[in-house]
Amino acid sequence: MSKTTVTGSLIDLQIDPNSALPKYQQIAGHLRGAIEAGRIPAGIKLPSTRIFAEELGVSRNVILQAFDRLIDEGLLSSRIGDGTYVLALVLGKPDLAALDSKTLTASEHYPFRSLSRRGKSLVASATDAFPERPTAFMPDLPDLREFPIKTWLRLLNETSGRLRGEILADTSNAGYEPLRRSIAHHLNISRGMTCTSDQVIITTGSQQGLDLVSRMLFDPGDPIWLEEPGYVGARSIFSANGASLCPIAVDEQGLCIEQALARHPSPRLIFTSSSRHYPLGATLSLQRRSALIELASRCGAWIVEDDYDHEFRYVGHTPTSIHGLDGGQRTIHLGTFSKILLPSFRLGYVVVPPDLAEPFAKARAVVDRHASLIEQMVLSEFMHRGLLVAHIRRMRNLYRARQVRLIGGLRDIFDNGLRLSATDTGMHVIIPLDQSADDQAIAKEAMEHGVVLRPLSPYYAGRQKRQGLLLGFSAYNLDEIEQGLTRLSRLKTTIDPMLAI
Repeated sequence: MSKTTVTGSLIDLQIDPNSALPKYQQIAGHLRGAIEAGRIPAGIKLPSTRIFAEELGVSRNVILQAFDRLIDEGLLSSRIGDGTYVLALVLGKPDLAALDSKTLTASEHYPFRSLSRRGKSLVASATDAFPERPTAFMPDLPDLREFPIKTWLRLLNETSGRLRGEILADTSNAGYEPLRRSIAHHLNISRGMTCTSDQVIITTGSQQGLDLVSRMLFDPGDPIWLEEPGYVGARSIFSANGASLCPIAVDEQGLCIEQALARHPSPRLIFTSSSRHYPLGATLSLQRRSALIELASRCGAWIVEDDYDHEFRYVGHTPTSIHGLDGGQRTIHLGTFSKILLPSFRLGYVVVPPDLAEPFAKARAVVDRHASLIEQMVLSEFMHRGLLVAHIRRMRNLYRARQVRLIGGLRDIFDNGLRLSATDTGMHVIIPLDQSADDQAIAKEAMEHGVVLRPLSPYYAGRQKRQGLLLGFSAYNLDEIEQGLTRLSRLKTTIDPMLAI
């Protein structure tokens, strides 16, 4: 028998003092209805008669009488010293699937049950095209096995003792103050910024940050510059919030600003992954960073800088962030810890201009108050003790060695003339394909051989799509990369004729 227990009544038991029915019959009737409707499933242990009586304000004998009646009906079973359990219905149990079917059919004809236009847009913009499983060569995943779990658990143990009522009450809507200070310190050193902790808003990841920015900085119908190709998550959020999307081409220097101005001269918001364009890997040049800042100042646009994985650069130095260069303070800087630590680690941040700090914090409170406090406290300690920087350095060296091995293996399979892109930074490389190729069909065939290749074309919103394959390396050790290359070599005859010249 299941030991799952209903520790309180958890049932809408309303006793009518004016009813002609005795109280025990009313209680038995409520329980019977809940059991037959499936609201109390078979195997559940009901609360003790004492607890039940206290909650309902009746004598214990009333509950005993109600239980005895249901035991006689075969709905409950009671054992001395063990408790009272709900039994499975043999006869008379309603067909829940049929009920669901009837309800669904009825709802289709009910005129006021449709989603709002914004709700429909949100559902339509959702994507589940790319499963997040660490199978070679799924891109953009950190190595889960290299996460310093023992250190993290030790800090969790140390920190949990400080989690008292006053901390819960005093935590700002913008997030845990020590963590915000640590993030500001980290960004000022590593990204050339001059922000304070007041400007840092803690979010539950980059998607919430983008949604918050969308709600605060543009209205439905406003024109938004979006990189083409670009991050599908940003496209989905902006579309769901009613933006008029303006896809802007990307070349080796990043966003093509001059081309964009000729077609869409007055954007309300400009989204750019400046340190490493996603997915092509280009770094926005200093000249174009300056041009974006000048444009934003001139037309009153906001720049949203997605700095999702600037830590993983293997050639040269990461240029100063747009936020650090923007004296006019028209830049919103987004960051996340999911690429550095774990994909399931749902903490990110938004750095806003000083005059937007209070409005953003208030809006953040409306959304969901604040992110998990204990995770914020542990991450704060992790950063304060220099452990995050040490972890980043270690993973950068590890990922670089894996990237080198993957590139070498690909050139062994497809000859040394193979062209690769997105090799200076990040957690994946790209095999460019000829425009006659079908990257999605190749990815599907690769899956049949046990290899995950992510197609490039779905990152394009327009009709003109480049063909290519994204291969990740960060989540796989050298042995796993070798095994993946062996499986990939079986696709040589499929991929070879499709390689871009």
